[in-house]
Amino acid sequence: MESPVLTAAKKKRVKRQKELDELLATATAEGRNFNPFEVRRFEDLAKDIKKLDETIEHEETLARRLAVAEAASAGTSFVHPGEMVIRSEPMTYSKHGENSYFRDVAQVVSRQVSGSPVGALEADAAAERLRQHHKEVEREARTNPQLEMALREIRLTPQSLKDLRQREQRVNPNTTAGTGGEFVPPLWLETLYAPYVRPDRVCANRVTRLPLPAGIDVINIPKITVGSLTAIQTANAAPVASQDIATTSVSANVNTISGQEDISLQLLEQSPLAIDSVVQDDLTRDYNQRLDLQVIQGTGSNGQHLGVLNVTSSSAPTTSVTSANAITVSSATFFASGTSGTQYNSVAKGISSIATTRYDQPTAIWCHPRRWYSWKTASDGNNRPLVVDPDYAPWNAAGVDSAGRPVPQGVAGGLLGLPVVIDSNMPTTMSGTATTGGTADAVVVAKEDDLLLWEGTLRLRALPEILSGTLQIRYQIYAYSAFLATRFPPSLALLTGNTGLANPTF
Repeated sequence: MESPVLTAAKKKRVKRQKELDELLATATAEGRNFNPFEVRRFEDLAKDIKKLDETIEHEETLARRLAVAEAASAGTSFVHPGEMVIRSEPMTYSKHGENSYFRDVAQVVSRQVSGSPVGALEADAAAERLRQHHKEVEREARTNPQLEMALREIRLTPQSLKDLRQREQRVNPNTTAGTGGEFVPPLWLETLYAPYVRPDRVCANRVTRLPLPAGIDVINIPKITVGSLTAIQTANAAPVASQDIATTSVSANVNTISGQEDISLQLLEQSPLAIDSVVQDDLTRDYNQRLDLQVIQGTGSNGQHLGVLNVTSSSAPTTSVTSANAITVSSATFFASGTSGTQYNSVAKGISSIATTRYDQPTAIWCHPRRWYSWKTASDGNNRPLVVDPDYAPWNAAGVDSAGRPVPQGVAGGLLGLPVVIDSNMPTTMSGTATTGGTADAVVVAKEDDLLLWEGTLRLRALPEILSGTLQIRYQIYAYSAFLATRFPPSLALLTGNTGLANPTF
């Protein structure tokens, strides 16, 4: 009969497993990853299940030992009070017993050789079992002539031991396949698999995000290029100033980002892990990176969005409503008093250009992580850092590390009153204003709410018919989106420069 502790642990374990399965089923049915709350709940349930498994294993071991003891006591009877006769007793070492003869020998020998007190109790217990086994064999030999003869033959003398060593050849059993390794199977922790790492969609998540309307392939927005005019009326009844507005439109094509993976039916059905969820998660991660790359550096052709770095730019801040502000960083120095074209001065110039062309305040500075951490290492003439941790009460600092710790992506600090957003999808292959062909990176000062991203629902399809002849299933993921960076091009200041933004050294 099970103990109450074992029964309760099994019931609780079934309940926790059911909650875990429902959590996985919900996310799978909705075609999404776990949210932060679900991640924490999943980890808590997994920990509870592990502890319950340990409790169940412990209680079942106790139950087996108790059963062995009861079976041994069943063969004991009393002739009269105070005198006990052993009718049957289990052997110390048996085919399916818990004790191992060779393991006990190894423990005793190991202690004798090393002299270490580690494992002393185990070694003493092993020695006691070996002594008990010797007595059992000697006792059995009294009633078994064949066993007595075998023992007589294997009792070693110095000469017989010498002869045995000369002719003995063997391979000691170990964990190598073919010499015992098959009895030590590997452990596969599928639930802790390492996914393929990719940068997240940092910049794409910071622009204005809107739901994509259904049934369209292009989004058009009217735009005024020449405004109306007012002026002082020079005198009563004098002509009133007048100027007709001029209009145009800007558009964003609806494009598709998609991917697929073919999975064998055997892998899908026989893997202990939900392999379709693994593939869906990997495809989703790649979709997020591709969308972020489109927002940053899409070419605007061949089915791509027009990304921020490819918006037509003007070489100097103007009042043009059709050009982004282009700024060349000429000095590789982050900050130097009296030096023009430094990275710090160029960022300030970018902020100024947006203020004087868009007539509004930018909201962030986008850059690659290597650029931000090069700024973190910049110092003044006295080797004092220019971008400092706010906990150290910065004095005359050029920038602030608002996080207070290293950040791989997202808001990492502040510069000139704006958050610095680092994104590993920012290119490090810039050649002038071209996003490929070189080794420089780019810095973007942006008014992010002027950038519009329409995004449809991410969809997953399972297509068994296409590959049914080879027992495979094709999983596809796709979504429609449109990105518009040209509603207000002056909202952007694009900082480039093969010298000023060359690959930094640390």
